[in-house]
Amino acid sequence: MKKVTVLALLLLISIMVYFAIKGQYTEFQDLTPIKIKEYLLSFGTFKASLIYLAMYTFSIRPFIPVPPTLYTLAGGFTFGPVLGTILTVTGATLNASISFMIARLLGKGYVDRILRGKLDKANEKLSEGGFKALLIVRSSPIGPPFDLVSYAAGVLKVPFWNHFFATMIGIIPATAIYSYFGGSITKGGFFIILGFFLIVVFSVLVPWILKRLRVHDNQL
Repeated sequence: MKKVTVLALLLLISIMVYFAIKGQYTEFQDLTPIKIKEYLLSFGTFKASLIYLAMYTFSIRPFIPVPPTLYTLAGGFTFGPVLGTILTVTGATLNASISFMIARLLGKGYVDRILRGKLDKANEKLSEGGFKALLIVRSSPIGPPFDLVSYAAGVLKVPFWNHFFATMIGIIPATAIYSYFGGSITKGGFFIILGFFLIVVFSVLVPWILKRLRVHDNQL
């Protein structure tokens, strides 16, 4: 009964978010960072931050097919790099935690049917289930998709707090860069080029450093 209640509550909130977004835009593919910014700021800055946080948190994919990168860019574009990063990291971590709990409650069979066999790709990366393994996956932009990692971690019985903190810490560098990039869209080409450069640097260095630390610990 507890599982049913939790799932029903999550489903209800997700449906509300779905129709809130759907009521503003005819198709999800019509969403852009600029449109999201205009929608959010129509409520004022404070309310906009709460609405953005709720949208990010409860846009559970694949039920609400809005790419997380779109939200992240919109967050930076709307709130600037600092507040945008804070709100996005919070929303993305909570979003991942909800996907994790859904997978934990429903089990592998149901989740695998939803994801159409894609779960195995993430399972290979998370087979050890350790904090550092999750941190490496979360910090790497070339790893499994964000939501697949969340569902796989829930199915594989990875400890909740390992997943929570690995997600929160692992996504900070890329989120900060994307938020900075989103906030710099209107400031000229230099910032756009700089943003792309930083994304490439962090994409290569952060996973490499974490992997080296993991190998070093295994050798001790």
